[in-house]
Amino acid sequence: MTHDDVLQTARQLQAYWLRSVPAPSSASAQQVLDQVLAGWNEPHRAYHTTQHLLEALTLLDEWSRAEEWPATVALALFFHDLVYDPRRADNEDLSALVAREMLASLLLPQAQIEAVVRLIDITKHAARPLTEDEKLMVDVDLSILGAAPERYAQYQLQVRREYAHVPEPLFTRGRLVVLEAFLHARPALYHTERGRSAFDAAAARNLAHEVAQLRAALAAAA
Repeated sequence: MTHDDVLQTARQLQAYWLRSVPAPSSASAQQVLDQVLAGWNEPHRAYHTTQHLLEALTLLDEWSRAEEWPATVALALFFHDLVYDPRRADNEDLSALVAREMLASLLLPQAQIEAVVRLIDITKHAARPLTEDEKLMVDVDLSILGAAPERYAQYQLQVRREYAHVPEPLFTRGRLVVLEAFLHARPALYHTERGRSAFDAAAARNLAHEVAQLRAALAAAA
């Protein structure tokens, strides 16, 4: 991203932040946002960056234009990958801890903070989402799987860069396990009507294509 792109992204994210927090003009709200964006801009990231965050919030905005702004879901998106280290398995748990602390400093109601934490937890994709907010959160987070081919190809490269420390055969096998689980998700990969309509077909194509690439790579290395 160019310097201008970085500034534009920061401005757009600030606008979503100001819609989502109480007393948005307060200095503390801006300080928390600055800390959040610093996390998303850590140099070791390639996919889990402000690009992903802005794509998620932009989609949330598109899906919510005729409805009340879902501030709790938006806040969960701001925090869901705030802690991200591809060598760890507890990123969502650590992100939730940071969210608790930062949102408490903004005097959010405890019930809303707990709701944000539950939405962060659902992005582990280990349990089926049950509430409407959980379904929305999952569909927005996984929208990348149904992206246009050019963006999906970029996403593949970004994920590989984040796991550059993993040897190629090990990465290929691990990635194949993850993608096949998504490809054969039952009863569906997406849980909202909008998500299924927008992304089901494209995600099936993207996942099938990458799975075929990975299988071919394993066969060639055998």
